[in-house]
Amino acid sequence: MISKIPLIIVLLIVCLIPSRGAEKNKELSVVLRQIGHRLLLSSGDSTSRVLPVKMINNQTFEISFENRIHVTADSLYKIAEKELSGAGFYDFVAELKQCATNEVFLSFMFSQSRDTITPCGGRNLPVGCYTVEITILKKKRMIWMMWILIPLIMVPFATYVLKKSKKSSELQSKSDSLLSLGNYQLDINERKLLHPEENENLTEKELRLLTLLLEGIGEIQNRDFLMKEIWADSGLIVVSKNLDVLVSKIRKN
Repeated sequence: MISKIPLIIVLLIVCLIPSRGAEKNKELSVVLRQIGHRLLLSSGDSTSRVLPVKMINNQTFEISFENRIHVTADSLYKIAEKELSGAGFYDFVAELKQCATNEVFLSFMFSQSRDTITPCGGRNLPVGCYTVEITILKKKRMIWMMWILIPLIMVPFATYVLKKSKKSSELQSKSDSLLSLGNYQLDINERKLLHPEENENLTEKELRLLTLLLEGIGEIQNRDFLMKEIWADSGLIVVSKNLDVLVSKIRKN
């Protein structure tokens, strides 16, 4: 089952940029309609409508008008530059096209990082049916922002995964150190006999005896073998009574 924390991070990565793009498109649509409205006013038309903005592709949008319009190069440049840069769109291309032929009558590019290309000022075009196409140029700084954003999101995610993996390994290691003994569990690492009601601490020899008995469960254990395995390194002389006492202590536990 996928944990909630990494799931939230993944959803942020997937949804953050598209949702921001949709928000920008809505904002841009309002700005483009304002450009159309101001172009009408500059031509002395305060009654005609600006038609709904059309999206040509992800970067290009078309402004069209209800009636014929009179446009000058100066008015198009000044209005487009003021409205778009005021809304944070600093790099764009604007083109004035004739409706019937789609011929470009005016065109200019506004850019912060490159030289701005402007049309010849003072040119007056005849009244006609025109559309204005605005192409928003992709900003290189957005790519750099992505390179910054992705590590900022992925570092906490990677940290979480590593911590979870470490915890899982620790739990697995702990699980490997447990041996079942009826209602009890023998924790070899902690040297404890675990029970739901009470835990018992074991001596090293008690732990060794229980481990040997569990490893040979269902088999008859030789007393000499058990004594040798348990007291082999003690350097003491061991008699059978020592083993009997040890078994008795375990039974009491």
